[in-house]
Amino acid sequence: MEAWTQSEQYQKVAEANREYYAKTAQLYDASETCVTNAQIQQQLENDLDQIVALLNYPSQQLHALDACGGTGNVALKLLRRGLNVTISDISETQLAIFQQKCAAENFNVETLKGEIATLLIGDANHYDLIVFSSALHHLENISGVLSLAFERLKPGGLLFTVFDPTITSNHHKVTKLVLSCDYLLFKVLDQTSDLPFAVARRLRRTMEKIFHPTSQGKQALQLNEETLGVLAEYHVDRGIDDFALVEQLKQIGFEVVWHLRFPGGRYRLTRWIVGLFKDATQFKLLLRKLDR
Repeated sequence: MEAWTQSEQYQKVAEANREYYAKTAQLYDASETCVTNAQIQQQLENDLDQIVALLNYPSQQLHALDACGGTGNVALKLLRRGLNVTISDISETQLAIFQQKCAAENFNVETLKGEIATLLIGDANHYDLIVFSSALHHLENISGVLSLAFERLKPGGLLFTVFDPTITSNHHKVTKLVLSCDYLLFKVLDQTSDLPFAVARRLRRTMEKIFHPTSQGKQALQLNEETLGVLAEYHVDRGIDDFALVEQLKQIGFEVVWHLRFPGGRYRLTRWIVGLFKDATQFKLLLRKLDR
């Protein structure tokens, strides 16, 4: 594999994530859909059951890395299954919340604080399972980070990614409208305290595009209070080309076990409407490092 180099843009996006989640960690943990929604949580539990079964070893012998693991949505589920778990995140605040949860359940877990690429390069461990949950869309260089994760997997080890958006330009117009309403409703019902700030941020960004248009998009954004969320959620507005990503990962040496695409949304009604238009707005991957 070629030597990893962090571009200036990569570093800016990483720092945006660190600062953004220092401010929003508590709100995220209390309200974010992939952490709190019962139906989505149950599907994640089902996925992890299948993944642990595929590894085909007693759980106590398995070592998993919850990469960019935040407040431990996946890590805690793996710990309850008896796996040895390491969690990493760039946000010290999110890891502190996770550690409080571990203390409540008497779990002793290794935590790694820092930017994920740097951590993967410096990590001497090799893992049976690496998970990126609601993480890929926060990474400026997705394939580069997953290449580093490949190096940290044991032969036959699995990489699982989940809760990431597909390319939005391919969505039906109704889907785009419904997802916009879904986000607004989420702010009104679940993140009420952030609603006025979210509206103000959206208005300021809209005015900026009107009066100071640029063809460079996010490349031209300076890191400040107004742009933290935009840069932290780097791919969320455009989505990720999951088909292209899978082809890149095959070239690295991954075998595709799952590549599943499905209607996403914060609310069941949203997912139902998006499904009517046969739009796949989220994807998840399960990849195996070939035993060569």
